[in-house]
Amino acid sequence: MRYFTPALIGMGQSSDDQVLNEQERLWDEAGDRYTAYLDTVRPAFPPGLKYLDERYHLHDAVVSGMGQRDGSFIVVLQLDTPPHSLLQLTYDLADPPTIAKDVLPAKLRSNGYHVEWQYDEIEQLPGSPPTWLQSILLSNGWEVRLHFRDVQVQEAQAILPAPRTGQPPVSQSA
Repeated sequence: MRYFTPALIGMGQSSDDQVLNEQERLWDEAGDRYTAYLDTVRPAFPPGLKYLDERYHLHDAVVSGMGQRDGSFIVVLQLDTPPHSLLQLTYDLADPPTIAKDVLPAKLRSNGYHVEWQYDEIEQLPGSPPTWLQSILLSNGWEVRLHFRDVQVQEAQAILPAPRTGQPPVSQSA
């Protein structure tokens, strides 16, 4: 993570108001720099990445699973935003994925099986056509780095796990 670093995230857990104010200032600056960078590379996004960028907000999505098959990496999410759809992201990898564990301090990591997508950053890599590097920070402290050509996005209406309203969006028979 180049912009939203683990150190910057850690500052946000301080009980010192001065540290929190400085963290907020640095966070806003990082957000402005990252947005400016994205604005320069968005025109080159491949179709799937463009679709993902324009339609979905992945922060706080529950990571239901991750897996690898041949030259693909698959991520299954349940979105945090209503209607809490399931999203399958299938990355066409240019290189094997890397996973750095324990990127976040232990006190900031989630425990157990509940893992959420926290932050991600996209970087354009040189080449013709260009490839992309996505760094994804998960709540369990992992940073997943995917070097890919494009991503396929599939959305499905959630039945199980049930949307957070507790009611599946299907008719039930007796």
